[in-house]
Amino acid sequence: MIKEAVMRSLFRTLLAVLTLVCLALPTASAGSAPPLTHMEPIAVWSEETAAIPAEANYPNRLPEGTVFRGENLYIKVRFIGYPAWNLLTYRSGSETGRILAFHEVERTPLTDDMRVIVGYEQTAAIPFTEIGTAEIDLCIAAADAGSGAPRYAYVRGIRTEK
Repeated sequence: MIKEAVMRSLFRTLLAVLTLVCLALPTASAGSAPPLTHMEPIAVWSEETAAIPAEANYPNRLPEGTVFRGENLYIKVRFIGYPAWNLLTYRSGSETGRILAFHEVERTPLTDDMRVIVGYEQTAAIPFTEIGTAEIDLCIAAADAGSGAPRYAYVRGIRTEK
């Protein structure tokens, strides 16, 4: 009997500690998806060229003489709100340009002070074979996950060398 009472007391104590630990852990709340209100390229780089900050304001042009060398062009884009990931494209020139093949390297959620997801940062890799060596402009085309409203962001003046 005494052994059973001790075991029950120990079990209650462990349950209370576990409950306190679970309540103390930070959590991220997905909630309803916030609309895609803004997107901007953050940086562009390649295997042999260090990251160059992308100009967020028009004309969105990279510094003159910037040449990316390697096999892939990497671009980090910040999305405020929730894009329809299946409709996200990287295009040559403009929003009606040729769709470039890419693969997602990383996607990181952005949270507010309450740990609610308010957007994402995505890093994508575009093979140089998709871009070519002539100077091109890159258009990132996305749609809001809820309404389908289109959004566009640009990086102009991209030059590559193998």
